[in-house]
Amino acid sequence: MRKSMMFASTVALVLGAASAQTTTTTTTATTATQVTLTDVPAGHWAKDAVDRIVQCGLIQGFPDGTFRGNENLTRYQAALIFFRLLQTGTLSNCGLSQTDMTVVANGMAEVSTELAAIANRVTDLERLSADQQARITALEGRIEALGTGTAGADVAALNARIDALEAAIRNIPAGPAGPAGPAGPAGPAGPAGPAGPAGASATVVTPAPAPADTTTVVIGEPVVDVPVAPSNLYAGFSIGAAAANSDVPCYVPNQANGNAVNYCVSAGALIGSKNILGPIGARVAAEYAPGRNGFNADVSATYHLETGSAITPYVGAGLGISSSYARNRTTAGTVTGFGPGSATDTYVNVLAGVDFNITNSIAAYVEANGRYYLSNNGTGTGLANGASNGFNIAGKAGIKFFF
Repeated sequence: MRKSMMFASTVALVLGAASAQTTTTTTTATTATQVTLTDVPAGHWAKDAVDRIVQCGLIQGFPDGTFRGNENLTRYQAALIFFRLLQTGTLSNCGLSQTDMTVVANGMAEVSTELAAIANRVTDLERLSADQQARITALEGRIEALGTGTAGADVAALNARIDALEAAIRNIPAGPAGPAGPAGPAGPAGPAGPAGPAGASATVVTPAPAPADTTTVVIGEPVVDVPVAPSNLYAGFSIGAAAANSDVPCYVPNQANGNAVNYCVSAGALIGSKNILGPIGARVAAEYAPGRNGFNADVSATYHLETGSAITPYVGAGLGISSSYARNRTTAGTVTGFGPGSATDTYVNVLAGVDFNITNSIAAYVEANGRYYLSNNGTGTGLANGASNGFNIAGKAGIKFFF
């Protein structure tokens, strides 16, 4: 904005002074002073304009005789130029007529409003610049405060902890010495020296070795690798099979039209706990055999043998109930067929199995079941038609989830 003010005032002066159409040199005279400008060389593009305003007395240069054309015009310098222009009558030195003076005055009047607006904008910009500088100063103060405030204290405390750690490492004592190695072969004996005078016998005392320092310096908390055992509670599912007698076979895929096989496939689920009374646990298991429309459910006490490895054997015993297709009998007890009605049988269950721990919460297992049926009313027992009770074998495999 200051450059615009300088440009506007200079243009007004040059336009007003152009009517005189006179030629000057870089060495000019004012009313009372000879002014010589040393930094406006001949041939400079603004030389004529500079010579003209120096002749008119508006510019006298700096005390060292320079014009300094590349510097900004300050408000004080502009005020001095306008004062000389409007009050001292210095334009009379430029040979302007009264008409030219009137034109210059009218031109100044026309741009006075714009110059005032420019001055206001310059004032606003200076105020904004001062505000911005104040904000920058405050920000710099806050940054400097960070180095001496809480952050600085934290850094100092961290450095102190690092120094203490390094000192502790340097003070770790050496461990006990290892056993001495075997003695090497003796070297050749040197020549005997002359015998000295006989003296009193002396007793050589060998000092006892200092006890080894067994003090252990521990830095930080020791890390102990403790294996995490699976939880006690578990639930799971299984796929199994039970033996079938040849006179009452199972049918695949269904009872009416399937192929006869000597086993019955089942699917089941279980839930239990490994420890209820000390090492004794309990579980409830159920399964369904679609080939006989059979449903088995039993409750068993279990004992798990913890080996500390990924394999955990277990055994158990309990009671169960079975519901399946009924055996249709005559009054003499002869079986004439079975179904579609159902019958119920009870059994004593013994089991043995192994858990293979995949993770701390998942295990695969296999299990064998021996069932002694106390009755033989349904086909789900797998016993022969003529038996009133008997023993049957089943097996299953599945997945357990510990939680």
